[in-house]
Amino acid sequence: MPINKLLYFGDFAAIPVAIAVLTYLALSAHGLSAVPELAVAFFLGLAVWTLAEYWIHRYVYHHAPVFSSLHDQHHREPNALIGVPSFVSSGFVVLVCYPPLSLLAPDVAKGFTSGALLGYAVYMLVHHATHHWKIEPGDWLYEARVRHMAHHYHGSSNFGVSTGFWDWAFGTTRSRRDRLGRI
Repeated sequence: MPINKLLYFGDFAAIPVAIAVLTYLALSAHGLSAVPELAVAFFLGLAVWTLAEYWIHRYVYHHAPVFSSLHDQHHREPNALIGVPSFVSSGFVVLVCYPPLSLLAPDVAKGFTSGALLGYAVYMLVHHATHHWKIEPGDWLYEARVRHMAHHYHGSSNFGVSTGFWDWAFGTTRSRRDRLGRI
């Protein structure tokens, strides 16, 4: 479903605030001694997000009934602002990450959730840029754009938007010109 700009771009404002609040809460409770644990959890959350992004795109966006119809619409109209409101997705990231981890280690939960939220924001930025920004060879987003446009061309490959690592790891990398590539 097409959504308005506030619902589409809202997380670009909300996610930095959420990360700042989570970081503040960890530091205010434990001071600088929380930094190593917070940092490790942050980078782990960021890395796990890239895998989650791959699996969500590959299986949810391409096979789950409601999401696959939205994603099909996005493939038909790649420049339209289509999707669920961004705060629903970032809220889901928080609900999946923070409550279960906070039962085990609150600072780990804050760091991991912050990393996953940053990963989601990077995904949104890269995905938006691949469709709406003028990206030329040599630009820092060029490889992501080429990879994502190949996904739009084939549909059954290149599910990673912010990174192509998981496509490489799972054998779903394909170039736009590759008509018989490995899937």
